[in-house]
Amino acid sequence: MNAATAEAVEATAATPTAVKAQKRKTVLRAPVPFRPDLVLWVDGVTVSFDGFRALNDLTLELDRGELRCIIGPNGAGKTTLMDVITGKTRPDLGGVFLESLDCDLTAKAEWEIARLGVGRKFQRPTVFQGHTVRENLELACKGPKGVFRNLFRGLDKRQRESVEKTLALINLADKAQHKAGLLAHGHKQWLEIGMLLVQEPKVLLVDEPVAGMTHQEMEHTAELLVSLAGECTVVVVEHDMEFVRNIARKVTVLHEGHVLAEGKMEDIQKHPRVVQVYLGT
Repeated sequence: MNAATAEAVEATAATPTAVKAQKRKTVLRAPVPFRPDLVLWVDGVTVSFDGFRALNDLTLELDRGELRCIIGPNGAGKTTLMDVITGKTRPDLGGVFLESLDCDLTAKAEWEIARLGVGRKFQRPTVFQGHTVRENLELACKGPKGVFRNLFRGLDKRQRESVEKTLALINLADKAQHKAGLLAHGHKQWLEIGMLLVQEPKVLLVDEPVAGMTHQEMEHTAELLVSLAGECTVVVVEHDMEFVRNIARKVTVLHEGHVLAEGKMEDIQKHPRVVQVYLGT
């Protein structure tokens, strides 16, 4: 199976039919004590689509407040991994634990996982086009949801402060009253990141954040993501290797559904198998 075919098979993880068709086995590895600094543990996860293993006994540990970059060739399993963590795809085997062994995300719905503090930004920005930048952040704020509350009760002091802080952080304070649909592509990307930040995530998954950005926008995005480390755990999936080099603290390389290598960027760049299957000579 070539890379293009593998990528197409992996993309089926996003379809509701694929999710419903899966029958997850409950066989898990024997759990180990959960480290205090461990926020997310992907334990022996396997996902198959029509005989193709998109994830193959994959294990990944993410520490609280770290910035992790995940790279790999097309079809390596990056999208499927994010789908499993967020509940979009159910694994055949394995578990995904948030903060403790009592919280297995594979047994929860997507909305429950989001409420627990796992936020995901897709490659294409999804914002409320007809609303202002400020209104987008206000609508996304953590707390009880509902049309009546959003229209009539407004935000409390803490939420208002969160919106103001986020506007400054994502560099859109001067565009707070602009309609989101009129923003440049890079600004929409920042706004969507901001909409996740006001929800106070424990884990933030960011898929190809700099695709289509200008060089200046890429620089600010790098600064933004680096600044978030410590506030929450940030996981960045990206193909732009220059961008990864600029922000990487620890890098995980996926290949054929499992972890091929993991470590500092300077070590990853010298790894013989990573050079062979992904980085090239």
